[in-house]
Amino acid sequence: MQQVCPNCSHRNRLGVIFCENCGTSLIGSSAMNTRSLGDETDLAPAIENAIAGIGSDSFNDGMLLRIEVDGGKEAVLIKPTQETVLGRRDPATGAMPDVDMTPFAGYRMGVSRRHAVIRHADGNRLDVWDLGSSNGTFLNGTRLNAHRPYKIHDGDEIRLGQMMMKVYFQHQPISADSPKPPSPQS
Repeated sequence: MQQVCPNCSHRNRLGVIFCENCGTSLIGSSAMNTRSLGDETDLAPAIENAIAGIGSDSFNDGMLLRIEVDGGKEAVLIKPTQETVLGRRDPATGAMPDVDMTPFAGYRMGVSRRHAVIRHADGNRLDVWDLGSSNGTFLNGTRLNAHRPYKIHDGDEIRLGQMMMKVYFQHQPISADSPKPPSPQS
């Protein structure tokens, strides 16, 4: 469940008070106004869960990594494997990273073919490693040393060269199309 900004239609994470794109208040016409939610107590656990997860470094089974590239129209949702390579494809060599940044102007933004990797680490967390890229990998504005792990938190900003992106830990949605467990045989 996401909150849609009434001003710019940006889809914001549940529990965010101001639009992450334009800064508009998502809780009414101003932060000072209040409104009655009536008897919507069924939302309370979901809201508490979302707020508790903000900034967490815990990436549990059944979660997806949501990558929102600045200027991109849609987020990239991935289920990270033990090692997930971020980069851009190269038709000349046939190189194809796990997450291809070519559609987001990867070449122009200085993204290397094999720029960075996201790896599972001990204790249900994810680390980002720069792979010796020419234009650098940055985590929350700090340039990373090559070939060293750096812990990722929900909501962190990662920059590959000049390409800015935000990463979020997202629970997989349950939909009608989701596979159902087999029923017991009688």
